[in-house]
Amino acid sequence: MDDDTGQVERISLLDSLDDRRWIKLPLAAMQQVGPAVQTLGGLLRMTNRETFAPVADIARHARLPRETVKKHLQRLDEGGWIENAGRQHTRRGAPRRTATIKITKQTKDHLEPYGMLPWWACCSIRKVGRLPWCARAVLSIVMARLCSLKAAVDRQQEVQDEVELAGAIDNMGGDYRFRFSLHSLTEQTGLTRESVVVAKKLLNHRYGIVQWTGDYPRPGVTTETHLLIPNWDFHVVVTPASEGHCHLAFDRGSDSGP
Repeated sequence: MDDDTGQVERISLLDSLDDRRWIKLPLAAMQQVGPAVQTLGGLLRMTNRETFAPVADIARHARLPRETVKKHLQRLDEGGWIENAGRQHTRRGAPRRTATIKITKQTKDHLEPYGMLPWWACCSIRKVGRLPWCARAVLSIVMARLCSLKAAVDRQQEVQDEVELAGAIDNMGGDYRFRFSLHSLTEQTGLTRESVVVAKKLLNHRYGIVQWTGDYPRPGVTTETHLLIPNWDFHVVVTPASEGHCHLAFDRGSDSGP
């Protein structure tokens, strides 16, 4: 990640909602093409119509390796989410040096609902590495829920800081607003049940981003419903490194997990 401030920055989950660098992951596409939806999200950051930007630029917006994006573009094209129109011509008639990628009607019709993937979740984290796709997918669902609750609070009252916002969310139902059944998470993300469980464990025990507690199976209930509660003490620590770059680390605060 680029950094121009020269100072250590601490980013909370709520800060991540206001940071416009997050990536939109349309759930309909996520269910069909899995991790390729992140490349679609990168494209949507660039245009809602078409672009003839090189793959390297798309990769930068999607925060993915160039070769990964090339594979994703092929899958998105095959799934109808984009149209690779090839090397079209300039106004002077010369062929462009790059292919034109068009956002299809299918994508435009399915922009909502969507997951919200923070930019830092796409990066390599010190002592952690890169988050696997299952963790990114489930995190995007939790962040989208947090965003919807923040928007509801903002419509009702003015809050001064994150403590007041967390208190306002408590007044709206608190932790139970972050209740997700295993069935709903598999449906929304397209992940298998096993992958969702792995994601929950990573987001809780490994990263400290959420606190995972559960309502276990009861008579008449066919799937477990768990709480994935944002860890309000969690921060991403951004430390400047060489010019234009920085190191990222997770600080889970006082949370130690269950």
